[in-house]
Amino acid sequence: MKRGVSNHSKLSFSIILLIMGYFSCFSQNMKVFADSISNDFLNDNKNYGLAVGILDEENKKMYYYGGKTCTDGNDIDSLSIFEIGSVTKLYTGYIFAALEKDRKLSRYNLVSKYLPSTITKNKNWADKIRLIDLATHTSGLPGFDSTRELQTIDGFDENDPFGLFTNTFMLNILKETDSILNYGKVVYSNFGIGLLGLSLEQITNQSFDELLIRYIINPFHLKSTYSHLDEKNIINLAIPHRGKEAKPLIQLAKLEASGILKTSLPDLLTFLEHHLYPENTQQNEIVASVLENQLKESDTRVGIGWGIHTILGETVYFHNGGTYGSSSVVIIVPKFKIGIAILANSIDGGKLTSYAISFVEKMIKEKSKNR
Repeated sequence: MKRGVSNHSKLSFSIILLIMGYFSCFSQNMKVFADSISNDFLNDNKNYGLAVGILDEENKKMYYYGGKTCTDGNDIDSLSIFEIGSVTKLYTGYIFAALEKDRKLSRYNLVSKYLPSTITKNKNWADKIRLIDLATHTSGLPGFDSTRELQTIDGFDENDPFGLFTNTFMLNILKETDSILNYGKVVYSNFGIGLLGLSLEQITNQSFDELLIRYIINPFHLKSTYSHLDEKNIINLAIPHRGKEAKPLIQLAKLEASGILKTSLPDLLTFLEHHLYPENTQQNEIVASVLENQLKESDTRVGIGWGIHTILGETVYFHNGGTYGSSSVVIIVPKFKIGIAILANSIDGGKLTSYAISFVEKMIKEKSKNR
């Protein structure tokens, strides 16, 4: 007598088919989306390479298009390294929160605690600006987010505009700053994040590189994330471009905490994954800290490093970045465990952000429909 298939076995088989169908559908839809982005972006012959990474719960997909040095090179791949510009600030914010978790600092410590008294003496900001103010762009200090602000300064070099920002130069800026009219208001400040990086170095007696390795690269097992590239890794660089002109890598001197990092798409997605799926209690507490709105009494919501926004009624976390010839954007939606990262080795004119928002809108609609 033949034995029939049990109801339990039939149910298990049905679940397997459903899961297989979901993964297949996920892969197809994500590829269609990524292909549509690349078709639009690379249709402009001034754009070169593109990498698109997508997280959907525990699914991860990466797509690569174009070239490191020309549009038809087709050599962008998982080893390609892109500048990520101001997305670096997310890494700085994570290090800051990790140091607080380790009781190395308090976010409410005054910045003046880590500065020479000759700089802070008789300054009204010395008893106001805290580390958390630097981390949330509410310190009121100058921004220096454009090279135009630097062109009138003695020693300005158009080939290395941020080379001005030595430790001495930054301290002199503070010494010459008397009032901070925008204190408490969100005014984007590369200088503020750079000063935060200097403060973290002072607190720990470690360089930004050493802090990056200790708190992010090693625990996240990152393989291709750097502040500076050596000869061995330069071969994988997606050369920055502005139009048809190849551009140098950005050099930021002591502003490095605001935008110096280069990374691969797999490493960047791993960094984002740890915000959606922290591996342990310590990581969970650090992530909760960086994603928490720090401005409870303001209409503007800001995490530590992250901008907090609303798309279709859902809270999303956002940052983008740009250098002389590279562009980047990341968005995560913790509620739905989704995220996107897009990297390009050319100036995007805001396109990458539009693509990322479009993806998030589609995913939120899909997730909301299925809940």
